[in-house]
Amino acid sequence: MSAALHLAYRPKTLEDLVGQPYVKVTLASAIANKQIAPAYLFTGPRGTGKTSTARIFAKSLNCLESKKPTVNPCGQCQSCRSIESSNSLDVSEIDAASHNGVDDARELVERSSFAPVAGRYRIFILDECHQLTTQSQNALLKCIEEPPAHVVFVLCTTEAHKVLPTITSRTQRFEFRALSIGTITTQLRKVAVSEEISLGDDALSAIARIVNGGLRDALQLLSQVRLLGEDVTANQVIEMAGGTTEAELLAIVEAIAAGNTLQLLQSARELVDAGKTPMLILNSLLQTYRDLLVLQSAPKEQNLLTGIVSYRQLKSLAAKWSFDTLDLVLAQLHKAELQLRQSINAGVWLEVCLLNLMSATQSQAQPIFPKLSTTTAEPTLNKIWHSAIDTAKSNNRMLLSKATLVKLDGSKAILEVAPTYLEKFEANKEAIARLLQRVTQHPKPITVFIRTAANANGKSNRRLSA
Repeated sequence: MSAALHLAYRPKTLEDLVGQPYVKVTLASAIANKQIAPAYLFTGPRGTGKTSTARIFAKSLNCLESKKPTVNPCGQCQSCRSIESSNSLDVSEIDAASHNGVDDARELVERSSFAPVAGRYRIFILDECHQLTTQSQNALLKCIEEPPAHVVFVLCTTEAHKVLPTITSRTQRFEFRALSIGTITTQLRKVAVSEEISLGDDALSAIARIVNGGLRDALQLLSQVRLLGEDVTANQVIEMAGGTTEAELLAIVEAIAAGNTLQLLQSARELVDAGKTPMLILNSLLQTYRDLLVLQSAPKEQNLLTGIVSYRQLKSLAAKWSFDTLDLVLAQLHKAELQLRQSINAGVWLEVCLLNLMSATQSQAQPIFPKLSTTTAEPTLNKIWHSAIDTAKSNNRMLLSKATLVKLDGSKAILEVAPTYLEKFEANKEAIARLLQRVTQHPKPITVFIRTAANANGKSNRRLSA
């Protein structure tokens, strides 16, 4: 049993690289066609394979079992083994965070003039190259642009925006993307089977959701989880990672939905007392409400969910709020996140944020008008239509004022307009329907019909155009 899974399952060849098909194909083609650039820039989130790919690339260029650069390095020759163990004389891995000065850069330029000892190329891998000072980046500029023929630079960074544009423009840039939850789960399942780790699909999925697209972090967490020595559950994974469990989040969300102030404050306080930071709680809620909004828009797309609350629970919760209410909640959570970063007493501010959130959702949940099951009286129709105009965007109010709401029966609405406006209202029926549904808080979509008002002879055209 390996001590560190992220090291034991580090990719050894480009074929082993997970979740980066564009990088894999492009580098393989460059090696096969001998089109080796003098400098490469690998950018992307942590744990997505940048440094591992740089090592694989170095092995491909310097493998001694092949007479030329190869896509499939042997992994057994002296060059491949020394690169794997970071002891190669021809491949230098440099931590830019601790070697970021001008003198370090000048020394690197001097070393680049030496011929390779055993391999074909001298390769310099600069990890976290954004840590280099501006002066040291400028010192490397000329060498990176026109290095000796036997030199290749590979710059790796998680913050590409901090690398000077003059450096970036002289490199071939490869974007390493965060891995999808499905990709990470599939890889973790393979490792769990190989290492005989007893883990259910829910626990694997929980690990994949926690690590934000980094396979290395996922494997490190799996290394910890296997020490539990039992059938690991999703809640155990979340607790070990210091996150909020599904039950804890549901307690807060359900308290907000029910308007239960005591339960809301108690649930929040219990989480804080358990060592969960207010920012962690807020971010977990943000993910949960984001998933609820996704379900409102695409009820069957489970693969789009990113939070830890299950699809079954989310589906039940989604029925309690409208799309607009969830949209309001997300806007308030985003605003609260910014305020929380500047707060001295984060725990108290979290409670204030949650109470404001509950107040806002409760006011949104109250229908502005009673449930419409029979034909609405004319005075109420005027009130409804004026409210709809008031809540519309300012640039649409003038057009909406040209219509009259003449009937609202259940989920059917009839608008009357002058013939000159008929085409414009017909083109915007769906938007008007959503506006009326929002104002009336009707549970079902409203169908809008448009008809023309009195014609030139003073007679009303009663035929519906829809």
